Amino acid sequence: MSQATTSTADQRDLASVLAELQAMVEALRHSEERYTLAMEATGDGFWDWNVETDDLYVSPRLREMFGLPASANGAGRAAFLERVPFHPDDRSKWQQMVDAHSAGDTARLDGEIRVLPRGEMRWVRVTGLLRRDAAGRAVRCNGTVSDITACKAAQDELWRAERQLRQAQRLDAMGTLAGGIAHDFNNILGAILGYGEAALRSAVRGSQMRRDLDSIMIAGERGRALVDRILAFSRSGLCERVPVHVEAVVRDALDQLATTLPADVALESSLNAGRAAMLGDPTQVDQVLTSLVSNAIHAMAGGGTLSVSLNVASLGAQRIATTATIEAGEYLVLEVADSGSGMPQEVMERIFDPFFTTSEVGAGAGLGLSLVHGIVSELGGAIDVASTAGAGSVFTVYLPRVGDVGEAEPVDEAALPQGKRQQILVVDDEEMLVRLTTENLSDLGYVPVAFTSSRAALEAFVANPERYDAVITDERMAGMTGTALIRAMRHIKPTMSTLLVSGCVGDDLMVRAKEAGADEVLKKPLSMRTLATTLARVLR
Repeated sequence: MSQATTSTADQRDLASVLAELQAMVEALRHSEERYTLAMEATGDGFWDWNVETDDLYVSPRLREMFGLPASANGAGRAAFLERVPFHPDDRSKWQQMVDAHSAGDTARLDGEIRVLPRGEMRWVRVTGLLRRDAAGRAVRCNGTVSDITACKAAQDELWRAERQLRQAQRLDAMGTLAGGIAHDFNNILGAILGYGEAALRSAVRGSQMRRDLDSIMIAGERGRALVDRILAFSRSGLCERVPVHVEAVVRDALDQLATTLPADVALESSLNAGRAAMLGDPTQVDQVLTSLVSNAIHAMAGGGTLSVSLNVASLGAQRIATTATIEAGEYLVLEVADSGSGMPQEVMERIFDPFFTTSEVGAGAGLGLSLVHGIVSELGGAIDVASTAGAGSVFTVYLPRVGDVGEAEPVDEAALPQGKRQQILVVDDEEMLVRLTTENLSDLGYVPVAFTSSRAALEAFVANPERYDAVITDERMAGMTGTALIRAMRHIKPTMSTLLVSGCVGDDLMVRAKEAGADEVLKKPLSMRTLATTLARVLR
């Protein structure tokens, strides 16, 4: 072969090699471009470290995530890590992850840590793989970094919602039990207070009998307050809601609490809500404050300062509290703070659980904060808790505002209105309460006709509906409820005056009573004055 022919063949071979090399370079460029675009699409950053040469490449996105300038490349791995803004508590966590993977204890480098780019805390997930040669020496390590801050926030919110749901389920279960107990206890209290009130009317002032009866009535009223707390906890004890002058209730409660505070506890108060009102019952506000103050006092075994404030606040946007989400709007904000022992996180997560307490045996039943949670939730409010172990706690209660209240009306001490021999059906399956009510009605000038069976009462009414002017019936009875009895009587005699009585007067009962046609709904136990004035009103 001639020299010219050989030269031409060599040129063709060189051109072919160059073409192949150019194609390989182009393919590599396209591959890197696709990888870069894919990483940009995911929003992740990536790095590539040559272990032998300590040559480190860090992508622009990763540098951005760490708050580092573009010039962060060009240094070795150790120098780069010195510039990474690790959260102080997570630098050691990162090192432990790396050490475990380098030792072969983990198949991949994979973990979540916090960083502080530009002073803002961000959560990132780091994944990577250390590659080794045939001899087992580390030669290369590369991986990705993902910003998972939004995901962590969503997880936290979901966890909070699940915790609130579990807590609500526990409260509902305990509330059902508490409501049943309170109903039966209310019937017993009704007899005690009713007969005590009757005995007081004939007891001579200053006598030993009068003093004994006064003590019985005081104990009975304390029992009534206890039942109200249990019913509030069960969420079945709310009467018809009315505008409540919250500051007046808080002020009166603080006056009473001030006389019972330990000598080494100082009380500071700042009440600035004016006549702002919530919709509910005054006893609910009293119970919330009393329970929070009691909780604060227990936390200050060695003395300290108890601070109570009440203000009006307008929230322009939704915010998340410890027990619920607070919607935008106007709120009465009650804050109870102490300088006591504070609480660790594991205790804070359980403080609203029924019967959970950190007090010594006999020092508390663990129902106080559960009652507070039940009342505030029923009122449409929320509770925020902030506490640090050893540095005290702050409970902030948000109660929806419904405008302002007017001036209080004077208490009517006029003589009790008397009946005109109207015939009144009295229906209750508690024999003592039936006897008490019939005696009171007789004293008021009515003619009571008593039944301890709702079905027997209905049969008597059906036999002669024109005989009776009104019915006073309990709600919870065997065979037929009070609302069912009223509905049946109203169907026969639409003009029949009807009075429904129950130990648990909640929103559900109010709806049922209205649908059945009840003129009034009252809560047990009834006082003589309440019975007299209400019956006179419905008969008119």
